[in-house]
Amino acid sequence: MTKTIVIVISLSLALMATAKDLDFSNMTESEKQATGIDKLSPSEQAALLRWVNQTQQAQIMAERKKNLGLAKTTQEIEESEIKALLVKQYSNQLGDNFYQLENGQIWKQVSTGRISLNQDGPQIVTIEPGFMGSWTLSGDGNRSVKVKRIK
Repeated sequence: MTKTIVIVISLSLALMATAKDLDFSNMTESEKQATGIDKLSPSEQAALLRWVNQTQQAQIMAERKKNLGLAKTTQEIEESEIKALLVKQYSNQLGDNFYQLENGQIWKQVSTGRISLNQDGPQIVTIEPGFMGSWTLSGDGNRSVKVKRIK
């Protein structure tokens, strides 16, 4: 009996990742026999479904609370200062400024203003995290501009 319950719970947990409200009506008779669901009374099946749905909702809420609505890629960016060699600075036809770093990252300027960069040779730039997920890029001088990572 314990093995049957473990199988049912495992199957239910696997299914809850794909379905919002679960029911056993989509299962074939052979699947019901293999999982042992056919041995449960209708009230036991209903109790199991309630438990699975409540567990699923609790997991969804915990994940939302953990992420606070942020995309995964945003959370994966390490919240620390980046110092890198500026390989290329360019503007597109709309006048947007882009900064390409030696590590392959490309940052787009999202604020107005200009920063002084060394035009003669390689330039080390610093990108620091700011308030509410913003980032600032600065060169040798004391000026900085807000940037957004695009690659």
